Amino acid sequence: MSELIEIEGFITCLTNANIPHTLALTGSTARGELRKNSGRYDYDSDTDILCIIEPDSIAETLSCKREYAHSIPLILMSASALNHPSNAVLSIAFDSLINNDLNLSKPDFTNTRAAEFIAYQFQPLAYYASQLKHSTPDARRRLYSKIAITCLKLLYLAHHPGRRSFIYERELKLQNFTSIDEMLVQNILNRDLPDAELRDTAERLERQVAQCASIIAAADFLESTRLYVLDKDKYSKEIIDSIFLENNKLKKSDTLFIEAA
Repeated sequence: MSELIEIEGFITCLTNANIPHTLALTGSTARGELRKNSGRYDYDSDTDILCIIEPDSIAETLSCKREYAHSIPLILMSASALNHPSNAVLSIAFDSLINNDLNLSKPDFTNTRAAEFIAYQFQPLAYYASQLKHSTPDARRRLYSKIAITCLKLLYLAHHPGRRSFIYERELKLQNFTSIDEMLVQNILNRDLPDAELRDTAERLERQVAQCASIIAAADFLESTRLYVLDKDKYSKEIIDSIFLENNKLKKSDTLFIEAA
């Protein structure tokens, strides 16, 4: 895996500093949602590498990170993030960790309050929607696709309030959405809608989510989703900053390896 070669220097730094860490794959590929990219408007499935560290190792880890002025395909996460049902955590392939110094195992969210679970599933909608205003046309198409799919997941949750695990697209394909045409659902999930129709569909689904009382009530649980409901454009930066703190328990600047200007 070429990404592992790119991050090797940073991992060596952690090892030399005796900082325990776990490397994990997350994203659609890691969770087994591989697509055939057969839709006319499809895009590649994503995979990210997480470097999970203990909270008391954060300062030492950031000291190692400061040695890297170039971008590497790695995302830092505090182990405390595993206490919350974010999509990043739900997507971790715990059965195929690259290494596991921390002896991590798949967390159980069975007893998680409904409001917390719904809010964390609402979070991707806030994340993608807050990026729309300043995105390129190519990026916007992918954002609208992700917004539409996240809305389907939220509407699914509204009718399955006991759900406490990741919602797969293959499940949505089998779901009967009373207020959404079945063929439209299939076209959304197959990435088979042209730009204008995709935009209109995503915006319409956002309005449906906004009319769902249980989902909007849960938005108060997280700062990012609360700000989305208030004004996703006005608070776009604050939404994204909040999401990194909520998901990774680290600031965005500490989480990502971005090439220095």
